[in-house]
Amino acid sequence: MIIAMPMSRERLASHFTKAAQIGFYNEQFQLIKLVDNPAIEGDCSAKKALLELIIQQGTDIVLVQNIGERMLGKLLDAGISVSKGSASQTVATLLAQTADLNLRLTDASQGRASLKHAAKGGCCHSTGDGCGCSGKAKAALSSTRLISTPAVQVKLDKSVHYAGFRPLTHKSSQC
Repeated sequence: MIIAMPMSRERLASHFTKAAQIGFYNEQFQLIKLVDNPAIEGDCSAKKALLELIIQQGTDIVLVQNIGERMLGKLLDAGISVSKGSASQTVATLLAQTADLNLRLTDASQGRASLKHAAKGGCCHSTGDGCGCSGKAKAALSSTRLISTPAVQVKLDKSVHYAGFRPLTHKSSQC
């Protein structure tokens, strides 16, 4: 199992694509590789290079504090789990928490919306060079995600219940 963590000053970076480096850890939580973040430039091709780096390293889980919805969707679509953490926690604590499924992000909508992307009409809109951004965050089906919620049929009780109220009774004989 490989865990990738965006890092700045030997801590979890506050934003995934703006981290100075990406640390890759093994299942014993030992650092196996520390790579300069190719997305630090911030353009589409740099972010695509970051995604490719993570995929090439065989990453199973990415730890983030904040991530954009478009990058989150691309990681999830690639079959990579994304776990939420806090930069205030130690690296050892964060790595240990990757086993907690309650901290997993499972849908692109859980990421931050890209205001710059929307304002410019989508990536590479003006040049039309087709960098692969597609202009919209993909919301893939939950079946393509690593963590899926089993289908459960629930019978809904549509009756209304009020706690603390007495039932009304009609007393037509009172004046």
